[in-house]
Amino acid sequence: MSERPDATPDGYCTNTEPVPGTIRTINASATGPKFSHLHGRRYAQCPCGKETSLTGRDNLRRHKQPQE
Repeated sequence: MSERPDATPDGYCTNTEPVPGTIRTINASATGPKFSHLHGRRYAQCPCGKETSLTGRDNLRRHKQPQE
């Protein structure tokens, strides 16, 4: 596995760049109107090993690194 990015003292990952080629879109429109707010949600992998959603600028959202 590659080097993990640094983490803040409270455990949050400092990396905002997703791993290239791991961006995927979750399309939940077929699940009904109650879940339609999930339509088009985009996820990507972080080098720390966590998968998290993306912001509008294709940066990773603030997330905690997985525990060993």
